Amino acid sequence: MIVRQTVYENGSFKKRPVLWLILPDADGLLRVSRDEMLLEFFADNSAMSYTWMKNAARALGALVDHSLAVGKSPFFDQWRKEGRLERRLLRGLASSLVHGTMEVAASGRIVDQTRLYWSPLGKRQAAVLLSALTVYFRWMENEPSAARWVQAASTDAAAKSPTVALNLASELLIRKSNSLLGHLKGMERKPSHAFPGVIERSRKSASAVPTFPAKYLGPFLYNGFKDKLGECDEAGQLLAHLIIALGLRKSEGFHLYTSDIQFIGDVPWIFFHHPEFGKIQADGRDISREEYLARFGLLPRNRDRGRNAAGWKGMADDEEGTPGYFLPILSLRQRVARLLKQYIYSTRPAIMARRSRSLRDHPFLFVSSGRTLTSGGGDVGDPYTMSAFDHCWEQAVKRIGIMFDDPAMMVPKKWKGTTPHGGRHFYGRFLFTSGVEGRIIQSCMHHRSLNAHKVYTRLTPSEINLVLTHASEGHSADYSLRNLHDEFVSQFRHSPSWEFQ
Repeated sequence: MIVRQTVYENGSFKKRPVLWLILPDADGLLRVSRDEMLLEFFADNSAMSYTWMKNAARALGALVDHSLAVGKSPFFDQWRKEGRLERRLLRGLASSLVHGTMEVAASGRIVDQTRLYWSPLGKRQAAVLLSALTVYFRWMENEPSAARWVQAASTDAAAKSPTVALNLASELLIRKSNSLLGHLKGMERKPSHAFPGVIERSRKSASAVPTFPAKYLGPFLYNGFKDKLGECDEAGQLLAHLIIALGLRKSEGFHLYTSDIQFIGDVPWIFFHHPEFGKIQADGRDISREEYLARFGLLPRNRDRGRNAAGWKGMADDEEGTPGYFLPILSLRQRVARLLKQYIYSTRPAIMARRSRSLRDHPFLFVSSGRTLTSGGGDVGDPYTMSAFDHCWEQAVKRIGIMFDDPAMMVPKKWKGTTPHGGRHFYGRFLFTSGVEGRIIQSCMHHRSLNAHKVYTRLTPSEINLVLTHASEGHSADYSLRNLHDEFVSQFRHSPSWEFQ
């Protein structure tokens, strides 16, 4: 079992995915124990995300279950004598993760000789778990206290202890761990796990990334966030504008403080900082944001596993603070500036004035108005939540679908480009089709790698046809690309029929 629990780690309390093992002892009695070795592994890798740790716990739990199932096989001793245990224990685990353990008999009944009844995960997710397991056993190879847990048992011991298969699998993984991992740059490249024959390397898609439909983006920003009564989720609306206008990942805006917004004249400058290690001025000195939030009884949102949780993938130069860059559309930037001023100087203060005196203040820019309580928004004035924004975005997308009588297209689906990440994709595609050079796109999107922007250079089939049509008329590819985004730009040059304030 994997249970999210609070554990004491390196002098403080942390939320961790704790793996509990329920194993029979030599007398056949079930014993419940916490896997302390895995918690040591988490402590040595505390900078990693909770999801990364949970994958390691899931992978180790799968190894335990599968190894014990193999240990119960009547062929266990024979496989060991023939030297076939490695295939049964390790490759069998990989195959079971990919394809599941169930089969359909000729009679139509579902049979499972392992009695695990695993559903197939597919190659991609199985590779994630196997890679996590590889990293864990690479770490265990250099952990002296691990030897007593993974010591190989004798054949005779198999009859006495059903955990012998687990011990053998662990010993095999540790012994082979150097061949399981890829190496650093300059060294021979190896697969990230030992099962490339079972799980081939996934082929990255060469198709264009799904982006928010340009023809609906203006109406979505202007009208999508107002309900039938004219009420608006101001935080959700403003976050949507920042995603489109600045190319943010969905979670990045949730880490903004009010002090991260600075106006130079009427131009807003928005700075992004690492949620933990970014600096802020307090009491005349620079302190980390983690230390600053502790004054309010809060955790950095990338480490919070409760309602306030918000991920942080990382932005180039985020420890020093890095600015956001607006799409080159003046009227859109001016609209964002108006919304920011209204929110900072009017909306947010009015919300915080309604906040209970028993609840503490905090520095986060976006706060719950109280109207989003049923969608996980929290109390009035609490930090605005990801779940509240997800609900707000989904409703806005559906309203535009109804407005333009296109409900089949305007549903929040990743492959349609109508999720928040589709908005970020639109930002990158717009810069590319505007002729912006790759290194500039890298800075605008805060990519650490120059190659990351190349995903936005892929064209859709209709765009390829447009380029070829223009080429037949004597126009260059640059001419075609610049015309691809005109439909969106024109929405902000004039006052369209769908716009109302």
